[in-house]
Amino acid sequence: MKQHYIPRCYLKRFSDNDKSIYAYDKRHSKKYQASLMSVCVEDDMYSISDDYIDNNKADCGGGINRLSLEKDHFAKMVEPLFAQLLRSIDEIKNEWIADKEYYRLNFYEKRELALHIVTQYFRLPQLQDSTVDDYLRMEQAGIDMIKHIMSVQTGDEEFNKLRIGVECEKPVLHANLTYLNNEMLMDFADAIANNYWIFWVSLEQDFYTSDFPIVVNPHVDNVSSTYLGLAQYGSELTYPLSPSIVLSVFDKQYFANKESLDCSFIIADAKEIRRQNVLRYFYAGHHVFSYRSDFSLVDFIYKVNSNEHVYMTPNLKTEIVSGLGRY
Repeated sequence: MKQHYIPRCYLKRFSDNDKSIYAYDKRHSKKYQASLMSVCVEDDMYSISDDYIDNNKADCGGGINRLSLEKDHFAKMVEPLFAQLLRSIDEIKNEWIADKEYYRLNFYEKRELALHIVTQYFRLPQLQDSTVDDYLRMEQAGIDMIKHIMSVQTGDEEFNKLRIGVECEKPVLHANLTYLNNEMLMDFADAIANNYWIFWVSLEQDFYTSDFPIVVNPHVDNVSSTYLGLAQYGSELTYPLSPSIVLSVFDKQYFANKESLDCSFIIADAKEIRRQNVLRYFYAGHHVFSYRSDFSLVDFIYKVNSNEHVYMTPNLKTEIVSGLGRY
């Protein structure tokens, strides 16, 4: 079953008809109008297996089903609130464009949007894969260490030969480790909301989005990653909210000079629009989206790069080291 890792309520903002979206396919180097049902989807990304449901009915009070994560959590709870919040940002932007006294988000409103940003980031397939992989490698390291200790204490080398693996229900494990972990979500959101925000505005709806829309642009080299890079020293988190608005979140320590601009709306010049769109193109794994169906920037980079596309990916893999080696 195809399931969206980027919700349709977001993708519709980059569509001129609510049913399809102008897409550039990096894998096949072509552009076309794609159905919203066919992009930013994965097979059974949130689907819970029947075996897991049967084995956990008692613990869950019988309240889970195969589509609990997709339907009950995202479709009914998260996405309607996200769509409403984005409409509020649109209204503030329109007041600013009309030269009216416009509202600036306070910390708690910033944090509400930050919660959705973090949730969206964790929904990306790359984050699901890396999160589950980190957990399984950590668990395997712990099992191997226990086997080794038992072998040493008993003098029986057979303990080290035991084949004990780690199994999991991937969608459920990922959910519990990330977007259902309220304490961690709030911690991430607080860190993002504490930084300085700028809303870049394109009057011609020029901003791209992609299948990896949330990008961290580091302005300082060799910095330890914190909050998966979303709120590390010298970082700029960027996220298109619509073809007209891109949010940049600047680390407040390195970008202390931007304090007076916090939550401002600023017209993006051609250079800024190009910078934002390049980030979306570089990190896209499959599709780049343009409300105006203008992929001239993508075509230019492709030709300059000897008809090869640029692919950039964040380093999401955690190094796990035990006394027995690296995992």
